Amino acid sequence: MSGGFIEPQQDGDHQVVIFTFAGQIDQQDVDQWNNDISNLKQVFGPRLMGVTIKGESTPVQFMRRQQR
Repeated sequence: MSGGFIEPQQDGDHQVVIFTFAGQIDQQDVDQWNNDISNLKQVFGPRLMGVTIKGESTPVQFMRRQQR
């Protein structure tokens, strides 16, 4: 799903939402993200089962080369 929305669900159902970021993220955006995640936790309470974040570095050989 690429629209960024969830569907209504019944008791016992679950949905997984994955965000993938690439490239530089500045401190202002980091602060905004962290604030928004905190708000989501408050809105959804115990229904939001977890937020897992794991950063990965792209190996140099797979990074796009700068155009000259």
